[in-house]
Amino acid sequence: MRKKLTHLLTVLAVLYALTLTVLAAGPNGTLSVQLYSWTQHTHTPASAEVVKLTLNGTPLTGDVPAMIRDGRTLVPVRLVGEALQAQVLWVQQTGQVILTKGEDVIVLTLDSATAIVNGVSTPLPDGVPAQVVTYGGADRTMIPLRFVSEALGAQVDWEQDTYTAHLTAVLAEEVPETPDPSPEAPDQTPETPTQEPETPSEDFSEITGMRWSAGILTITTEQAPDCRVTDLGDRVAIDFLNTVLSEDFTGCTVDDPYLFDVRYAQHGSDFYPGSDHTVRIVLDLAVGATAAGNLTISTGLTGVSVTTHAAPVPPSVSIDPQDYTIVIDPGHGGDRPGACYEDIMEKDIDLSVSLKLATLLWSKGFRVIMTRSTDVEIGLYERADLANAAGADLFISIHSNAAENRPDYQGIYTYYHPTSSQGARLAQAVQTPLCQVTGAIDRGIRDADFVVLRETDMPAVLVEMGFMTSHEELMRLMDGGYQQQLAQGITQGILDYLAAQALWAA
Repeated sequence: MRKKLTHLLTVLAVLYALTLTVLAAGPNGTLSVQLYSWTQHTHTPASAEVVKLTLNGTPLTGDVPAMIRDGRTLVPVRLVGEALQAQVLWVQQTGQVILTKGEDVIVLTLDSATAIVNGVSTPLPDGVPAQVVTYGGADRTMIPLRFVSEALGAQVDWEQDTYTAHLTAVLAEEVPETPDPSPEAPDQTPETPTQEPETPSEDFSEITGMRWSAGILTITTEQAPDCRVTDLGDRVAIDFLNTVLSEDFTGCTVDDPYLFDVRYAQHGSDFYPGSDHTVRIVLDLAVGATAAGNLTISTGLTGVSVTTHAAPVPPSVSIDPQDYTIVIDPGHGGDRPGACYEDIMEKDIDLSVSLKLATLLWSKGFRVIMTRSTDVEIGLYERADLANAAGADLFISIHSNAAENRPDYQGIYTYYHPTSSQGARLAQAVQTPLCQVTGAIDRGIRDADFVVLRETDMPAVLVEMGFMTSHEELMRLMDGGYQQQLAQGITQGILDYLAAQALWAA
């Protein structure tokens, strides 16, 4: 008995020692994080050792700290990129981060062990890619510290005892504006001015640069751009509202099989009411190229990126539409009109587009069920129950958006439930052609805990087709031709998703 007790105490002592070793792996402690796989749309729990950062001797901190993963120090891209005075642009459709500084352009793709530096494909050290990390409720794109910092001209020194990465960089000093000399005070001030002086409006952004590198055109702005993209057939126009070109702005030349030329011009208020300054950038397409097939245009917090690529090749596998049941769910109905602007009710737009979508899917041979085909009210849970009872393969909910305090806001979102990886795949498959076919602003895909997404047993998405609070977009949503484009884009997304699933299963 005593021998067994001694053995047990020995085992417990070893386990305790191992626990202390794990907890004390780094002098700054460890974090419990979630690693997000961009390709698989899954989260994986993990632990990471905390790293301290300094830049030119000053601590560099953010809401998600630097950390060690797979033997490499990863840092939040925007924290370090902007500290090193680089422009940082996130491309939602391709999962890419683009950093530009001077003539240097660095492109990192989530979950990829290869980066593109000034047009040259470069392997990342130890194959550790950029990845999304969730910590403390914040999602941050993390990048390899040394690789990116040195590519941006900084030096990195490692202090092992304190797990501190010291960055040293030559940074451009911000030159403060020199105030005008104070005018001499007048002898006396008139009691009542004859007219209230007008304050000139300076509520506009600047386009600060445009660069071309390795099939990516990067247009940088000093703040999140408000832009409109229009497919004009042989060219694409990108209009930046309430925007001017910076004084030192220069264009760029392109050498690409899909893009022939890039032009730009400053306009006044003649393009868009309410926009006193509009910059139009025109992308002239090469012969045979199309915006839908060969361009991906993404809007970020600091600009716009245009990526050129070969048109997607249809999968070699074929699907039989008769094998699939698709539920189309027009939003609202009956006494629940949804959003209502300019005497137009959301429920009517949703139903009109849904009927066009159903007709397209029927014509291709799919089995289609509509949660409502007339102006009636259907409960949210009833909609999900109907789809589940029918054993549907896909669920597509159709809605129109609204932003009460942003009448200028436009664009398309597609939502999926955060627990559904297939829902995320379907959302992206629908979002891409939907924006390409319509030319609408691509607001990306998002997860949400909507009832019709949570309670359905099959991959489900909710499409927000545009903002009724924007008069311009509302008029498009009411246009029959535009509604047909919306239906075509969603149909193409469904076909792409099912073909990709069949190809994967094969």
